[in-house]
Amino acid sequence: MGRKAAYTGESASDRATNIMDKFIKRNNNKNQVLQNSTARQKDPNVPINLWPFKDQIEYYNNRSAADIFDESYSSYSTWYTIVRKKSGIYHRTFDEFIAFRNLKPALREMWEQKTEPNDTVYHLKKLGVY
Repeated sequence: MGRKAAYTGESASDRATNIMDKFIKRNNNKNQVLQNSTARQKDPNVPINLWPFKDQIEYYNNRSAADIFDESYSSYSTWYTIVRKKSGIYHRTFDEFIAFRNLKPALREMWEQKTEPNDTVYHLKKLGVY
């Protein structure tokens, strides 16, 4: 076969320039990815399920009762529906009891005080809703 010729590729300075360009390009791509992932740590604009697992555990362990209530019952109507279901009586009968005994302001006040539905049902039993 033939003789192997000497390497006739790039010059040493061109090769060094290409290696540096490749290194710079790789670092720029890596930094772009890191910029997207560093914002996930306890940023209020990022959903909690995208936080690191350790931060999620810390967040859920340090919530107050009011925070849990606000997360579970985001509106009055949601809370009222759950109270009505936990009461164990037919929903129209429940609504009639509330309207007949003028308990709507009392229910609104219980929701503003963040009273749990089970405690609300117990309080309504004392007021004679059943």
